[in-house]
Amino acid sequence: MGFPGKNVKKDDGASAPRTTTIAAGTSVVGDLELKDNFHLDGKLQGQLTSSADVTIGRSGSFKGEISAKRVLISGVMDGKIDADRLEIVATGQVSGEIRVREFVIESGGQFVGASQVKKHEPKPTSLRAVDGGSEKEGAAPEARVEQQS
Repeated sequence: MGFPGKNVKKDDGASAPRTTTIAAGTSVVGDLELKDNFHLDGKLQGQLTSSADVTIGRSGSFKGEISAKRVLISGVMDGKIDADRLEIVATGQVSGEIRVREFVIESGGQFVGASQVKKHEPKPTSLRAVDGGSEKEGAAPEARVEQQS
């Protein structure tokens, strides 16, 4: 497992995400939780959670559950995926259950399983009763819908 590159500063002062890599020929069993990108060329079995992007390279093989922002599959994936976007390229093979907002399969890519579309979640709203100053006894207060920010 490698942690290539330094935490490079962008022009606006923010840090660019780094990439954790499991090289070809390496096998790992266990759970990983990352804030940065992840690239798999070896074998991984377990649960992988990343708030960034996950890529399974051509020689990569994953068995388990992935939860990430975006997932790109060039190798083999067997299990569950929960992501905003899943892309299976020509050499990619996915079997299992997926729950994504965007789903792209290139010509030659393979998917066998069940898929569910995640809905775009709107900002939460709340109803708040406001006493409109009504002097009538038993009068119902008016309700206003307010967006939470």
